[in-house]
Amino acid sequence: MNSVHQAKREIAGGRGNKGRGLLGWGGLRFYSVKSKPDERWRAGRAGRAVTEPASVSRRGATLLSLVVAAALVSAGCVSESSKAPAQEPKTNQSSDAAKDISMMLILYSEQPPSDLIERTLEEKTGTQLTLNWVPDNVYSDKQMSSFAAGRLPKVIQVKSVDLGKPTIVNAVRSGLFWEIGPYLKEFPHISKFMNRTIMDNGAYFGKYYGLYWELPMSRQGIQYRKDWLLNLGLQEPKTIEDLYRVLKAFTYEDPDRNGKHDTYGLVDRNDLVYGAFKNIASYFGTPNNWGLQDGALVPDFMTPEYREAMKFMKRLYNEKLINPDFSVISKIQQEERFAAGEAGMMISNLLASSTIERIKKLHPNAEVDILNRISGPTGDHIWGGTGLGGLYLFPKTSIKTEEELRSVLWFFDQLLTEDMNNLITYGIEGRHYVRTPDGAAKVTPDTRELREQETEDYNTAFRTFDIRYLKQGSINEMQQKIIRLIADNQMIVVHDPAAGLNPPTRAEKGAELGAIITEATYHFILGTIDEEGFTRQVEKWRASGGDQMIAEMNEAYQEAKRN
Repeated sequence: MNSVHQAKREIAGGRGNKGRGLLGWGGLRFYSVKSKPDERWRAGRAGRAVTEPASVSRRGATLLSLVVAAALVSAGCVSESSKAPAQEPKTNQSSDAAKDISMMLILYSEQPPSDLIERTLEEKTGTQLTLNWVPDNVYSDKQMSSFAAGRLPKVIQVKSVDLGKPTIVNAVRSGLFWEIGPYLKEFPHISKFMNRTIMDNGAYFGKYYGLYWELPMSRQGIQYRKDWLLNLGLQEPKTIEDLYRVLKAFTYEDPDRNGKHDTYGLVDRNDLVYGAFKNIASYFGTPNNWGLQDGALVPDFMTPEYREAMKFMKRLYNEKLINPDFSVISKIQQEERFAAGEAGMMISNLLASSTIERIKKLHPNAEVDILNRISGPTGDHIWGGTGLGGLYLFPKTSIKTEEELRSVLWFFDQLLTEDMNNLITYGIEGRHYVRTPDGAAKVTPDTRELREQETEDYNTAFRTFDIRYLKQGSINEMQQKIIRLIADNQMIVVHDPAAGLNPPTRAEKGAELGAIITEATYHFILGTIDEEGFTRQVEKWRASGGDQMIAEMNEAYQEAKRN
């Protein structure tokens, strides 16, 4: 490694500084903290997002306005991207500024990865990369600090949970980021593999400002104890009523055959989105966040189907078929209790491989299976996300010219070529994987630690669109079923027709308004309010800005349709 590259990594906080922390763009040092990448696109655009603390939001909005003003001044000499003439992408970057690409990336591991893949990427693309890895659990705060300091890299990852926050929406509206839509046709691999629906879900004001990294539209489903089902002589549930009967039997008919009344049918957690409730609401035909009635958008909780889902959950709670503390326990606690054999089912997602490993350690004879379809009054439905893990945005404060922007977009285009896609998906052939006789990539358990250190963070950071030139070989039966059912979900997925819409009231008050409905839903299920009480909370939502949000959402929806 040359001295320039070494110095660059020391500034950016690469693995060469293991144990010494991460130095960020704002001059603040962060130390790696264990965090998990699960559900990193949680509720981001739905209006029921994770709440941005008021103190941070107010401070960030004030500081951001100053940053945006400076950005607009510094970017004033740049022509409007919407008027950009079509040009061939510059694979032969003509200036040092164009060759240097700095990025702020989310770190899901305890330590930043080694620079092996980074150096390989540089060699293959002729670029100089400066990668600033920031731990997931502090990433959003660090991002805010970078905005406030006015020191942004050329590429910044914005998680889907943050895409609808006022700070980001206002930054886009004010011109802090490049509009990249007019340039994308110049890049053949981006144009070929880009999913237009996902791009539209990540658009602001009907325009494209970022490249997305992709998640499956829906990984939702049910994990259950198949051995308990067999012990009771039951079949896999197919309908909502079947589901109820299985949960009741798992609770009252001693499914683990230990002679004790010590099980629940369902173990759930304090999450109405990624826990059981939203899946169950889908079974009843509830819209996904927003639905269409007579061509107009309406919130999901103002539909009869939403109330039917609440009544079903209340039935489970009243009959003690669900853990009574579901409204306060975490995802980790939920999974631990399922693994311990306290319940026979989790209604959440299909990703059962790690669950099986944990259960087998405690109960070697246990069998876990998965399913994705439960038929309701109008057929089979499951809710889906936007397909967005988040967006890569391109600040005008750091990318001064169209030449530099094209250079950065060219780099992302190269990541979609066969050679580069294989590299960031599997690593280096012969070191991290081998090819099977039929041409698949075989990843063996003995390379697991090496892959964790050298490849997995790059896979998470740089696999934008979900494509694979090489298929993965040697995957077990459960992994094959997970892949198959996730693909099947595409056939029954319910999309959010309002994804990508960010009118002012939603951006500024969405989380606050969403909390009213979240609390009301929990209170109904727990029996502290009845239907009339829920209706009063909906009226409170409407009077607190909800009616204004509905009007603005419909106006934005109609405008998007016209465009």
